[in-house]
Amino acid sequence: MIRWFFDIPSKLIHWRLNLVRTLGAYVPWLRRDDGSMKIHAGTLVDLFATILSGRRHLSARDADAALDILRYTFPEVEHRWLSNRFERSMRASLTVEDVLASAASGRDETERMAIALEVLSLLINTGDPRMTGELFDQVTYGLELPGAANHLRQLLMTPDVEAQEPAYSVSFSSGIGGEVSLPESDQGISFRLIRCSRLVLVVNDGSKSIVVRGRHLAPGGVMPLTNGQVVLLPSGPLSFEDFAFFLDCKRSGKQEVCYIVLDNGSLQISRMRSRASAVRVSMGLACEAEVLRPEVEFVVDGRRLYPGESVRMEYYSSFTLDGEGPFSMGEMQNALSDIGRRFRLDPGTRKLRVTNMPEKARKGDMLLTPGLAAGVVLEVSFSSATNSGWLEVVEASMPLWINGRIVKGRMSLKDGDVVHLNSYHALRCRFSAGVLDEEYHAIRTLSVEGVTKEFRRSGRVLDNIDLSVKRGEMVCILGPSGSGKSTLLAMMAGHLPPTRGCIRYNNQLLYSAPELVRPYIAFIPREDILDAAMSVSEHIAQATIIRRPRLTRSGRARRVNAILKFLGLTHIASRRVGEMNARTISDGERTRLNLGLDLAGIADVFLLDEPISGLSTSDAKLVMQTLQNMSRDKMVIATMHRPSTAILNQFNKVLVLDHGGQMAYWGDVPGMMRYFRKAAVDMSIEVSEESRTAGGADYVFEVLEAPLSWHDRRRRQHPRLWQERFEGYRFRNVMGHHHEGGGPRTLYEGTLEFPPAPRRSMMQLWRLFRIWAVRTFLGRVRSRMGLYTMLLEGPVLALLISLTLRASSSPEYTFATALHIPSYLFLATIVAMFFGLTGAASEVLKDRALLKRESNSKVFVTGYVLAKALVLTGLSAVQSALFLWVGNAILEIHEMFLVYLGTMTLTAFIGVSLSLLVSVFAKTERAALNMVPLLLIPQILMAGAIVHFDEMNQFIPWSAHRTDEHGRLKPGRVPLVAEFCPLRYSFEMMVVDQASKNVWEKERETIQEKVDELKAKPQLSNREFEEFKLLKLALLHISAIGAENPEQAKDAVRTVRRAAIDGSEKSYKRTIDRLEREGKGKPSVKSFYVNDRIVMLDESAEIQRVSRDTLDRPEIFLARRQPLPWGNSGKAPDDPGYSADEGTVPTPWKDSVFLFLMGAAPLFVTGRVIKRRLEKAG
Repeated sequence: MIRWFFDIPSKLIHWRLNLVRTLGAYVPWLRRDDGSMKIHAGTLVDLFATILSGRRHLSARDADAALDILRYTFPEVEHRWLSNRFERSMRASLTVEDVLASAASGRDETERMAIALEVLSLLINTGDPRMTGELFDQVTYGLELPGAANHLRQLLMTPDVEAQEPAYSVSFSSGIGGEVSLPESDQGISFRLIRCSRLVLVVNDGSKSIVVRGRHLAPGGVMPLTNGQVVLLPSGPLSFEDFAFFLDCKRSGKQEVCYIVLDNGSLQISRMRSRASAVRVSMGLACEAEVLRPEVEFVVDGRRLYPGESVRMEYYSSFTLDGEGPFSMGEMQNALSDIGRRFRLDPGTRKLRVTNMPEKARKGDMLLTPGLAAGVVLEVSFSSATNSGWLEVVEASMPLWINGRIVKGRMSLKDGDVVHLNSYHALRCRFSAGVLDEEYHAIRTLSVEGVTKEFRRSGRVLDNIDLSVKRGEMVCILGPSGSGKSTLLAMMAGHLPPTRGCIRYNNQLLYSAPELVRPYIAFIPREDILDAAMSVSEHIAQATIIRRPRLTRSGRARRVNAILKFLGLTHIASRRVGEMNARTISDGERTRLNLGLDLAGIADVFLLDEPISGLSTSDAKLVMQTLQNMSRDKMVIATMHRPSTAILNQFNKVLVLDHGGQMAYWGDVPGMMRYFRKAAVDMSIEVSEESRTAGGADYVFEVLEAPLSWHDRRRRQHPRLWQERFEGYRFRNVMGHHHEGGGPRTLYEGTLEFPPAPRRSMMQLWRLFRIWAVRTFLGRVRSRMGLYTMLLEGPVLALLISLTLRASSSPEYTFATALHIPSYLFLATIVAMFFGLTGAASEVLKDRALLKRESNSKVFVTGYVLAKALVLTGLSAVQSALFLWVGNAILEIHEMFLVYLGTMTLTAFIGVSLSLLVSVFAKTERAALNMVPLLLIPQILMAGAIVHFDEMNQFIPWSAHRTDEHGRLKPGRVPLVAEFCPLRYSFEMMVVDQASKNVWEKERETIQEKVDELKAKPQLSNREFEEFKLLKLALLHISAIGAENPEQAKDAVRTVRRAAIDGSEKSYKRTIDRLEREGKGKPSVKSFYVNDRIVMLDESAEIQRVSRDTLDRPEIFLARRQPLPWGNSGKAPDDPGYSADEGTVPTPWKDSVFLFLMGAAPLFVTGRVIKRRLEKAG
């Protein structure tokens, strides 16, 4: 390598570097920090510094010049950071080979070519011609670009050389030969723009300097150009946006077409032709004009143009239109950039605009995931009838590929084509299904390095596993039961961290950032997560929403159809899955459907636990065919027990695990057979004729588990010895070669291969919530036996309870004299709690496998829990409504249906919440159901209905607050334990509602409130005094009048109330006379709505509440109002303004708040536990 000849102490060099660093801290515009630019700049700085440090001595002047070159090459990067990075790279003493290997790693040819060009531009700017010779040859070979050095040198150092793919160039000149002509004022100026990937270089080929980014670029000089920067020519500036237009025209070969018309002396530009359009202008590297109408006077360079004639024009050319002007083509091009682009499509095709830039997305566009590739805007037109289409690149900052071809202009597409935006982000064309499928090729390699797993009880289950898998490979993991196959899959899926060792995806440690990697991994365990009540297409549709909630309804439908077609399940799309033994669909179809659930997502790695276990030969072949189709651009790893030779040969590699997780073999399938045949010969193991004929797994396991002799069944070779034998075998094979998991040292910040998951919008969260709600609902109502049981449970219980309790103290049953209305109300709350507890006892338990599988897709736990609670509460409300419909009718309870239903629904909600919490912790469904009596019976005992609180054992600890300092019982107090009993609040609400919200009591309270209002006035007018008398009479008459049925009774009490409040004394008397005549000899209206037993409970509680013995304002059970903790004013009954109602709230309001909180608390705990388990699993 050529050396520098100057020798200046290194301290002077570092002093100058520190000076740059210090200045950078105080100059604001130097502190710009573009992270993506730093990543790219770091690579070039490392390479440039390594080349310079290879010289014998580096002077301070040379170091300063190098920094100056870097500063102008990367103006977006903070200069202080640039100097720090340059100094660190100079001190690192790295070899050029190492740096080049790191720079080339993970980059495609275009990116490597761009790095080579930028390095060459840096070397040219050093002014040393020796740097661009043999040294640059070494750079291109290190970047895996053999033979490219000569062309790149010619491209940057020889005028007028055109770039070859993947780069492209445009030449600008004031003379002949430039693709874009410059005006005469730019005489002697000639330069080229070269673009490769994101790099744009300006090469001065002329005889005069030009100003680039405010700095003179001498003839033969090279300088990069970035967004927002300009090239200043004598004729005026050209912006980066202007150059981007010309480069796009050169790359795509297309022209922009516009139409111009003169309107009141102003030039109007449009992309659509109209009747008024005067001239058609095509803009590319040059312009072409054509007059459309004969009366138009279009003059260019003194010559008038007529219809049918066209003329080539340069961008500096001017023209007049109908005597107005002159106008410049350059000004038109600038104005054209502000007009939206239009593209003509053939009739019958479907057009779609695709972009990954949210700021450029319009309504109806397909928005790809931003940040995974450089910005693109594409127009795709396709026809489902012909399964073909076209792609046009509207905007792209780097080349795109279709089947290995770089996209130029407009290219045809066929079904199955893949448009690659970069190495791991693509758009797959599924025209037959009407789908454009976004694919993330984020994961390219999987490395398992020295992984060991130990459990506290079972000890070591995996021991030093080492393997490496690449995209497109199918791997089979063989091993006897208990060898750790499923454990290894769970660890690779991110569900079980290793005790030692590490797992990497693209050199990214899985367990250091699992939330970034796991969305690209699909773990498909053996557990059957299919819902018997749902159809095949519904499973795929719901899986699509969970994994891709951004899709619209139409996009989701097309994706579902495409997946069903891929799986070969279109013919059974509407068929319900059914139970395992129902045989609605075959076992093979169930397995393929189970695989298809993850095809809707973005997974690159599919981990399957024994996918063909228990399948017939034909079904196993179909499943393996599906796996092969999946592995074409993915990574498939499946565990098998003893697959046939035909199935085993379909895998690219095989891992054989022995007992204790020992690694017995890793490699390709033919190599496995050679390895174990040689082992059998070396250890004199006799293999049966059947195994020799069958080969494959049977042969391997017979060798692996060969006994000492026919009478001693102990194994001849311990698993540890098999592992040691394979380690020796692998060492001999890799001797002298690089370790397959190794690679060059990373000298720069890596690219963001696993972008963070975007935040879900409210609409996406709503879709996820709706999915869980629909799944829960369908699971309940589509089972015919379950639906019948649910609908009949309420009426049957109501019939049994109400017929038993239909008893009265009078010879004929009436509601007023009914003996067991309080008991009925209490049993109604018990039934509601029972509905809730039994309806959700196993919900989370049966979804455990499903939640674990969906955990990599970031389960919306809050939506899951709320959906379960709301749907199951709603179904319990339906059962409660049927119960009340029958029970109220038999017991003749009128006008209380909705009030009772509200309380029962709230009670059922608590039952559902408690049951969901139990379902989280229960291990089996039997254990969950056994918890129902433990949750229900204590509530029945402590609710205060069967055993009244005053009659409970007052000496147990939780009753202490019901006694005074002398040990005497305080009447009406609620024991401490009952404060946490939901049924106590439910029963209290039912009784108080029956006492205060029946039709008769509500009308009476309305009249009484009006009486109290008039009483409070110090003096009444004549009209008010007359009204006061009528209201007092109404309080008497409302209890005395009779009615034949409940409807007449309701009309009668409302008529009395309206007559007393709104009528006169004469009209009131006429109304009362009429009602007395109609109700003579009939039951009183009160008897239809007021029950004597409820009245007794209500009056007893109210007497205790207003008694002088309750000055401490306690909660009195069954009272109509309850005190607030902060509502005691401290007034005594004899104090002015004292009121027993002050600082209290209605009992139903307070009880409903307590019941809601009692239901919400278990739901919160349930959600936290589920979330914690899913995070722990990951």
